[in-house]
Amino acid sequence: MKNLILSGGIFHDFAASSGALDEILAPLGITSRIESDIERGLASLADEPVELLTINALRWEMVGEKYDAYRDEWAMSLSPAGRHAIVNHLGQGGALLGLHTASICFSDWPLWGNILGGSWQWGTSWHPAPETIKLTPTAHPLMQGISVFEVFDELYTELSVLPEVDTLITGSSTSLTSNNPLLWIHEYGGGRVVYDAMGHDAQAIKQADHAKVLRQSVAWATGRERAA
Repeated sequence: MKNLILSGGIFHDFAASSGALDEILAPLGITSRIESDIERGLASLADEPVELLTINALRWEMVGEKYDAYRDEWAMSLSPAGRHAIVNHLGQGGALLGLHTASICFSDWPLWGNILGGSWQWGTSWHPAPETIKLTPTAHPLMQGISVFEVFDELYTELSVLPEVDTLITGSSTSLTSNNPLLWIHEYGGGRVVYDAMGHDAQAIKQADHAKVLRQSVAWATGRERAA
């Protein structure tokens, strides 16, 4: 089974985290190709379709003085062809995994939040500095056998989350004591979608319990295990 990981952006070591994701998905029989050129990667789907498309990137328009130093290299607005490639991938029954900063990507494409099941809202969404996060599984069947665990990561909060998604994991910390949805699944356009707000770095991705729930979620998305 093939996975295309679209990777890259600022403030994160995406090369390391994409490599970690490749490593933890390998036991599912998934072979990952990592591509830092998002448009080129999406264009390649026409001739090299994959079962799983992963967005592990931080690419958006970068409005504001804070991003002046990064805009020339990293700012992007996804082309109509790129948008079509994602929709077509799902329409063909493909699976999509969005990791961590994927909820910030493509912010000038309103449909992206509907596809992912939620999105970062500028002026509302935020996160404390990385800290120990308490992760609590919901009663969803995919989380059967998963106990409360901890990971050192960034805790995204106040994301705009669609009411129809199935939340698998919520998180809290000393900074944010309320439970925040951090891992969810849903279906869009004929395909299955997983979003995991965790995964700031390779260590967080490879934490044993986190890796396990990621594998179980991706197994569902790729049709190996159906959610109730």
